[in-house]
Amino acid sequence: VFFLLYRCVLGFAVLNVVNAVFVQQTMRTASSDEELAYKQRQKELALYTKKVKRLFQNMDSTGDGAINLEEFSKLVQSPKLKFWMSQL
Repeated sequence: VFFLLYRCVLGFAVLNVVNAVFVQQTMRTASSDEELAYKQRQKELALYTKKVKRLFQNMDSTGDGAINLEEFSKLVQSPKLKFWMSQL
């Protein structure tokens, strides 16, 4: 009788340890996925920023660091801008 009780308690303890290891691995993986998603979002944001900077540099045909009305009106009519904006 005591041996049967001992085996049941021991089996329950072993199952709890296995369950704890499984949950710990799952939580570690979930944490890694969050970090990966954050890093991916940061890369996407950096790429977007780079594209916008390049667009404004291409708009500035005089190279003075400012966009005037003439440069802006040329850009608005450009098919390149329409394509670029559709990609965003």
